[in-house]
Amino acid sequence: MKSYQKPLGAVDGDVAQLKSNLSQVIPAYMMPGNVGGYNKVTWPFWSQVNFDFGTNPTWSSSTRQTQSFQVTQEAALLLMSISRKSYGYDTASELAPLQVEIRDRQSSRQFNDKPIPLQMIGKKSRPTVLPTPLLIMPNAFIDFTVSSWITGSQATVGTGKLQLSCYGYRIRVEDADKVLSSIFT
Repeated sequence: MKSYQKPLGAVDGDVAQLKSNLSQVIPAYMMPGNVGGYNKVTWPFWSQVNFDFGTNPTWSSSTRQTQSFQVTQEAALLLMSISRKSYGYDTASELAPLQVEIRDRQSSRQFNDKPIPLQMIGKKSRPTVLPTPLLIMPNAFIDFTVSSWITGSQATVGTGKLQLSCYGYRIRVEDADKVLSSIFT
């Protein structure tokens, strides 16, 4: 029977030693985000917003729906990517003449200067990766407003359901001056 032997220099529960040992054997971009002090760790986060325009919706310039999610007070959110899901391949869902605006309700920041056509957002395993991650502070609401870009009226057949999924990392901001250094290493 083999006995367990600690690696040279390892101490039970010594996070600093673990981080030091890992940094010697793996590159910085592969360093796990959950190793380190309480205020220095990051963890993955997903959230979805669902839109339901009904069955056989009629798209017009008055079509508009806003859904949101709240970032809890535990930590800020570093939003990295967005994906979409359609519930059918027709003009009521996948091919709908819709666009989306993203706004941080707390700071009133609008994240896109013009609405993004829905079809420009990636799907499932190929999400749209944001060129610059968006830092959303704790307790903030993120509003997604879906509207139609057509000026007339268009009747459709199908389900008007769609879902937007947001992916990012939660990061504590108690030491706000260290947030950027942990994001951009």
